[in-house]
Amino acid sequence: MSLSTVDGRVECEYVLPDDTDGTPIGDYLLNEDFEFRMSTLQYDRFEDVFYLHARMKRTIADSEEERSSSDTHSENLTVLGVDLNVDGYFVVTSTGTFIESADYLNHRRREFEKTRGSLQDTGTRSAHLTIQQMSDREHRWIQEVLHSAANDILREARRVDATHVAFENLTGIRDRMADARRFHAWAFRQLYEYVEYKSEAEGVAVEQVSPAYTSQRCSKCGCTLEENRPSKHKFCCQKCGYELNADYNASKNIARKLAKRLHSEQTSPSGGATYQLALTSGMLNLNGDFQASDRVSAEGESTDKPLPQRARSSDQAK
Repeated sequence: MSLSTVDGRVECEYVLPDDTDGTPIGDYLLNEDFEFRMSTLQYDRFEDVFYLHARMKRTIADSEEERSSSDTHSENLTVLGVDLNVDGYFVVTSTGTFIESADYLNHRRREFEKTRGSLQDTGTRSAHLTIQQMSDREHRWIQEVLHSAANDILREARRVDATHVAFENLTGIRDRMADARRFHAWAFRQLYEYVEYKSEAEGVAVEQVSPAYTSQRCSKCGCTLEENRPSKHKFCCQKCGYELNADYNASKNIARKLAKRLHSEQTSPSGGATYQLALTSGMLNLNGDFQASDRVSAEGESTDKPLPQRARSSDQAK
């Protein structure tokens, strides 16, 4: 293994077990059906042990890939939009699902920082060790939150049979979002990576789209104005009067952007697949045809104002 350290790159020997049958080494690393992608190294201070987490991707035979491609053109492809936020709710999907409280995450981060600052002022060796333990605890907590949010996003994608999940392009997010401090920028990228590698097992494609005007465009009539955002969390279209949660509106625009891009990339002479957006009350294709879900009436889309009571954070009630 080649590891990058503060003292430069270090080469380490990777020792394999004598008998790899039934072990992750034999099932994945030495299995020709899987391809090594990337890995992360984590250190357990209490056990003084390093753990190497290797990510593998199942390879697809040419015939299987061709068959999958053929099936793709004959089915309806559904896009689930995902909007990420620095306050309010951390994740909002185009189906009106609100996941984790960004405000609560910020609160927990500030509490960690406040305690660390107090311990640093103490300056004792015991305080220093406590700071290290706190850093480990904070890191594990953040990873747990991000994994949980990624699982919720993919759970929602499965529920609506989504074939694609759309995120905003996170490049330069700290420059674009004044409130996106270092924690948010890192957390957004980490969440995207988690959804991306978890989605491989689900057969769902994860892609990014340009963030331009997703927060200002009306997802119902297309009117794009700064005045459509009278407040941080409220969207009210100045043209058609459509009102809803601003982050939910943005998530629908994100889904639409990917659906339009995928539609324009089609090369099938027969027109290819039908691309549609997964919404809280059904599916909407690019022609504006709406199909209500079995559980919600078609009228649900005309009064589409989902409230964030569906957040899945276990700590939200505290």
